[in-house]
Amino acid sequence: MARLTKLDHMTSEEKAAEAIKFWAAPKDATFTPEVLAIVYKKSLSWFQLKRCAGGGIPFSKEGRTILYKKQDAIDYFSKETHQSTSSAAYI
Repeated sequence: MARLTKLDHMTSEEKAAEAIKFWAAPKDATFTPEVLAIVYKKSLSWFQLKRCAGGGIPFSKEGRTILYKKQDAIDYFSKETHQSTSSAAYI
């Protein structure tokens, strides 16, 4: 049986509210991987892989909590555009 994540326990309304908070927040606000997963439609395991393997969004840790700055996420995902599907790297 698969382990449920925090995202699995959230309703679509709660996810929408988190996305609204993200876009309304100042650029230096920090967010958990769960919020970024909602906003950017990525899995939590994708964020974990990028933290371990490198090449992901810069992050900080407060205790056991991983935090990303909003501007760092915007910068990272704005660079992730491609000219064609043949130029895209699939992960």
